[in-house]
Amino acid sequence: MRALAQRITANLNAAKWTEPGIAIIAGDNTRACKDAVTHWKEALPDKWEVRHLVAAKDSGNSPNYKEVAQLTIAALRSAAFTEARRHNPDYTWSLDSDTLPPANALRCMIDMLGFDAGYYSVSTCPYPNEAFLGGRGTPQNPIAEDFTENERTLPDELKARIEVLKKEAETSTATSPSPEWIEKKKAVEEDVKKCPPAGNIWEIIAKHGWRKRGWLEHAYPAIGKGSIVPSDWCGFGCTLLNNEALQLANFDGYEGKGTEDLYVVWHRWHPAGLRINVIPHCPCDHVIWQKKKGGNNADYQIILSTHETQGEHVGHLRTRKVAWEPKSDK
Repeated sequence: MRALAQRITANLNAAKWTEPGIAIIAGDNTRACKDAVTHWKEALPDKWEVRHLVAAKDSGNSPNYKEVAQLTIAALRSAAFTEARRHNPDYTWSLDSDTLPPANALRCMIDMLGFDAGYYSVSTCPYPNEAFLGGRGTPQNPIAEDFTENERTLPDELKARIEVLKKEAETSTATSPSPEWIEKKKAVEEDVKKCPPAGNIWEIIAKHGWRKRGWLEHAYPAIGKGSIVPSDWCGFGCTLLNNEALQLANFDGYEGKGTEDLYVVWHRWHPAGLRINVIPHCPCDHVIWQKKKGGNNADYQIILSTHETQGEHVGHLRTRKVAWEPKSDK
């Protein structure tokens, strides 16, 4: 959170943003969060207001992407958006505490919300998780598969399981699949996703043709510096919303299944016809708490986002992982 405050100030300076704004920190009531609020008040430009919303209990032990954690994140996000709506802003910048934007992120997102008289309502600077966020999808499949079953290299054992399921489906006289069959199907699908693609993205496209793919590097391979692309979905880690997108960003009916950002994308923005762009020109860095990956509680890793600087692939997105520890003022 301390590093994030510094990045925000750099962004405001780069965007030549002089009008005072309101920074809303939605979190818990722990000392760490209170200290972050104090630091933000010191780090942000003069006359900026920093508001601390106690919107959730400490959920540090909740597993990633499980319902408890997702509902906690939704409660935090909902509190922040509700407070933002009280001020009816032109722009609302959504940030996660572990996402560190480059200095030109805000400037570029503002530019892109002005593109073609407001063609886009949401602009986002991607950050790397397993891959860079942003790409293609549908309401039925919020993030399209990067590689389908026939585009992957499957072991014989898995192929045999797939054939058994197909035969069971073909010979069944039931009007709908049994719960047991559905569970076996889900398990097979998860195992298929773990199998490597049968070649790089170019080989796959050459053999199987072009289609919408879920994550940025496969939806739009070989791009980076200088680019902006349309996206069907986005995260909320570094995302600028216009006023219409903010007014629609509520989580009513969300049950914690899937991520809270995709819920808003597909249940609020998509039905209203709002468009999203993603800007590979200014990717963010991403801090990973190793505990959430099964590692040590005190260890952090930062995935640094860059662009290739030379050769045939100049400008393409690149990442580099290094150990990172939050710096203390003490």
